[in-house]
Amino acid sequence: MRAEIPRPVIHRGLTDVDSITGSVVVIDVFRASNTIISLLAAGASEVLLVADIDEARAIKRRHPEQPLLGERGGLTPSDFDGGNSPVSAPRAVGTGDRPILTTSAGTQAIARLTRAEPVFFASFANAAAVAKALHRAEPSSVTLLPMGLEAREPAVEDDEAALWISELIQGRTGNFDLVRRRLLGCDGARRLRRLGQHSDLEFCARLNSHDIVPLVRQNDPPRAMALHIRG
Repeated sequence: MRAEIPRPVIHRGLTDVDSITGSVVVIDVFRASNTIISLLAAGASEVLLVADIDEARAIKRRHPEQPLLGERGGLTPSDFDGGNSPVSAPRAVGTGDRPILTTSAGTQAIARLTRAEPVFFASFANAAAVAKALHRAEPSSVTLLPMGLEAREPAVEDDEAALWISELIQGRTGNFDLVRRRLLGCDGARRLRRLGQHSDLEFCARLNSHDIVPLVRQNDPPRAMALHIRG
């Protein structure tokens, strides 16, 4: 029998996230959530989640064998091994690798969610698996955290994913064809196209393509590990 959990609360952006307790689902559709899912699916043992770009570079200097991935302004820094891309980032990763990821939104949230547990990353790609993981965890509260554009302003894709996952948690499903059309027509999608990231857009607009739920561990730095949710 499926465990009942509290109705999710949607909290946008980074304001006051330091005080959130209970379970948190970080939603960064374009693209950190999908990049982390993709890296773990490609065989990474964990993904180090680093908010500060200089700290990410310092970890790379200490551990040159670890791929350094990420973006600022949607673009890959010139000294990085790869970007924040669910399609191309896994090409820099071998089985058992521990890539370092720093992004403008998703990894920023993790640095502040020190009182929340468990913390998951979600997108449309793993929406059903995330809902199952939450029911299994039976948290005292659930906060859905749509990150928005660089954690500064709301983004259609993240709000749509938060609403979709909220409905799933409560045992309801909607019409994904309608949602997908909104995704492909939103500002975030147009931004990815301008940056030439068409393949990432297609990846991010798929529903339930993965059964992996990235679970965050608050080490130094925090890291995401794969929960495989089947059945």
